[in-house]
Amino acid sequence: MWAEGGTEGMRNGEIRIREAVSLGAKVMATSCPFCLLTFEDAVKISGSTEKIVVKDIAELVVEAIDAA
Repeated sequence: MWAEGGTEGMRNGEIRIREAVSLGAKVMATSCPFCLLTFEDAVKISGSTEKIVVKDIAELVVEAIDAA
């Protein structure tokens, strides 16, 4: 689970970000602090900064409360 290195020399976080972007996701949500950092790094590496945002689930809850 914590091992780095997926297929084609990409890190697991990069693979997940590419999958999410290809599906049209605008937000990648996680409750895991390690995954949050991994996905944020993957977004920077892949150049997907305009396509997808990585957020903690708590951030989404606060945004929903503020919007209400």
